[in-house]
Parts: sequence; structure tokens; C-alpha cells
Amino acid sequence: MIELPDVERMIEGFAGYATGKTVKEIHIDDDAIDINAEEAEEHLAGEVIEAVTRQGKFVVIRFRSAHSLVVDMGSDGKIYLDSQTAPPEETSKIRLQFAAGKELRFSSPGEEGTVYIVAGDDFSGLGSLQSLGLDPLSEELTAEAFVRLSQGHPRSTLKGLLLNQEVVAGIGNEYADEICFQAGYRPDLKISVMSADELEKTHLYLRRVLRRATLHWQAAHSDPGWLINHRKAGTACPRCAAALKSMRVSGLATFLCTRCQQAA
Repeated sequence: MIELPDVERMIEGFAGYATGKTVKEIHIDDDAIDINAEEAEEHLAGEVIEAVTRQGKFVVIRFRSAHSLVVDMGSDGKIYLDSQTAPPEETSKIRLQFAAGKELRFSSPGEEGTVYIVAGDDFSGLGSLQSLGLDPLSEELTAEAFVRLSQGHPRSTLKGLLLNQEVVAGIGNEYADEICFQAGYRPDLKISVMSADELEKTHLYLRRVLRRATLHWQAAHSDPGWLINHRKAGTACPRCAAALKSMRVSGLATFLCTRCQQAA
């Protein structure tokens, strides 16, 4: 499942090259996406990419034409640069072609992942994007804000809260488990029984985990102390060596150490 650090790494892979360049041609490989060739030609072809930003797990490619291409990554999409001569993947959705022989490509399997064209920052027609909560790495998500938002969902589990894109945008299954593990709380713990101090501690590790995964992805994913590297029932806990447990929380496979992660 695509999560915030993965999207950041994808953007780092193409934003430096694409920013400031003119999109020469646009090729739509999947008619199921929410734009058509005429719309793309009118608003994006021949226009300069001004910036690339992220909204949760959405990628926003902003053009100087005052229009933006918004990419919903789905659960397993990817955006990457490739040569124009390389055949597109079978799951290709759209390709933005530059004059220098490269293309910016978005592919996503099945019906997941789509693309929209919007005027400026008008996301009003995009329900899931419009309703996104705070970015977990933004300055707006202070400890106080996180506690307030959390206490507004007392019946939610801790993991359910972290996965709620209308509360905090961009966290998926694996990083939700990692945050719970690093903070030392069970993912099935109800928000209603957590104190403000415990929620502040969760906020601390939320920021710490996502910052490290974003800035130092390879180091984080080779760290023997991270749960994300041991996600298999019966594997030894990276802290206490007890066998990890598997359960379902919010409908998703969840890994935890019942010795290290206690109820509040």
C-alpha cells in the first residue's frame, strides 16, 4: 500500500527534472481516468510545470496555466521518469512527454488510481481530496491539534484514527503499525481510554517515524529496531524477542508485540 513516505520518494525522483520544463505532448493510455485528450490538450499541453506538491497521498502537478494535474495514487500507483522510446507498462494511465526525450509516467493496476485536471487549487469536485485532514508532517499538526482531533473520535481505535484520512492524511497500514509499536501502545486501543499525555506521545512518534521514513527511507527500512522489517506472525519482536502477534484492526492485517505494546 502506498503511504506518505513512498509518495515523497517518488516526487523526489522526478520533481527536480520536471519543474520548469514544458510538457510537449500528453498521451492518455487508459480511458477510464477522469480526463480526456481534449481537456489535457487545452489546459496542459505546451504549458510549463511550475511546482510539484503532495496532499496526503495525492500528487499535485501545478502548471503556469493556473491548472493542476492531480494524481490519486490509489493503493499501488507510481509516478516516474522514463525514456519516450521505452514501451509504457500495461497499467499505464497517462504520460507527459518532454522535448528532451523523457516522459513523466503514471501507472496503477486495475481501476485504482486516477487523474484529474483542476483550475488552480479548486479541489471542490474531488471529494476524497477535499476532505483530507492535516498533513502529519505539517506545522499545523501540533501535539495540541492531534490531541483535539483524536478526542473527537473517542470510539475509534488508535490504528483506526491514524488511518482516518479525514483526520491525518497519508498514513497507511504499515506505518500505522510502526507508530503504535514505537509509541508502545496497542493498535486496537480505544481513543476513549487514552489520556492527553498518551496521545501526545503518539503524536511524537507519529512525527518521528514519518520524518525518518521520508528523509532516510533506506536507513529506516534496514533498522533492526523497526517493526516494519519484521512483519510476520511468530517473528521475534525487535525489542524484547517475544513472538509477534497478528490480528485484524480496521479490517487490515496488523502486527504487534503484546509484551511491548500495552493497553493504556
